[in-house]
Amino acid sequence: MLFLLNYSDFLINGFITTVQVTLIGVGLGMILGILAALGDIYGGKIIKIIVNIYVEFFRGSPLIAQLFLIYFTLPALTGIRLDVITAGYLTLALNSGAYQKGYLKGAMEAVFKDQFLAALSLGLPLRKILMYVVVPQALRIVIPAWSNELASMAKSTTALIVIGVREFLNTGVSIVAQTFKPLETYLFITIVYFIWIYSMLKILDIVYDRVKIPGLEPVI
Repeated sequence: MLFLLNYSDFLINGFITTVQVTLIGVGLGMILGILAALGDIYGGKIIKIIVNIYVEFFRGSPLIAQLFLIYFTLPALTGIRLDVITAGYLTLALNSGAYQKGYLKGAMEAVFKDQFLAALSLGLPLRKILMYVVVPQALRIVIPAWSNELASMAKSTTALIVIGVREFLNTGVSIVAQTFKPLETYLFITIVYFIWIYSMLKILDIVYDRVKIPGLEPVI
């Protein structure tokens, strides 16, 4: 594998891109998931229908098809042309948000059962209850589910190769095309993915152990 040292800058840039896309995708997905969960729990009938259509579409269709839809079809319909990295961010965020909505809704409902009525009895308006009681505790309960989402998203970034994003796997494909050494190259990339994902999961386990709420079961 020593020959890969000649491509170290290339590999590092690809890995950084993968990390950025993963974290931004999950981060934006969290925001979408919170909004979707709040809409499903507290919204009216129309909002709930919109949320359910969004969730079912992105959970029920292939990620690669979603990438093609946003990168190729969206510009044809709207005239707005997205670069590959922006299309990747948007697709992964929408996909992740659809899954996180389920985790976050379960976490919010767990807090709702225990503390929502108590907060209402103190005279707190709904907005403050959501901001200071429901959402902060829901985010702590949902950390184990985020572990699964981060791992899934990290692996899903490899799909971005189909629209030309220079993520980590794509750099490996380019190196193989130049060196004709697929075994060593793909083995190295697989090992790096494993170490990175395993480390993220362990870090989140430590974080959850420190912030978990006694009496409230985690949402997985």
